Amino acid sequence: MTSAAEVRTIFGIVDPQGKIVSGTGFRTDKVDKGLYTILFLDVFNVVPTVVATQIFPNDINSHGGNTNDNAVIVGITNDRVRIKVGDGGGSAA
Repeated sequence: MTSAAEVRTIFGIVDPQGKIVSGTGFRTDKVDKGLYTILFLDVFNVVPTVVATQIFPNDINSHGGNTNDNAVIVGITNDRVRIKVGDGGGSAA
């Protein structure tokens, strides 16, 4: 019989320099332009599900930015996730 996976939520906001703006339970490493590793302070028992998106332009009254601006999850392990963000032309941002 298999056991149920641990349910835990970690959330936060990271700025373009890799600094944590909000959230706890993780630390960040800016690997390169637009490339970040998020390290979970407490390792998960199984590989977790990760959801990521960009906030742009961070103005609630705006009609929004370019929908091509996005975040891509490069890979996930029990202790980290690597995320790449890009601009509207597909270049690392």
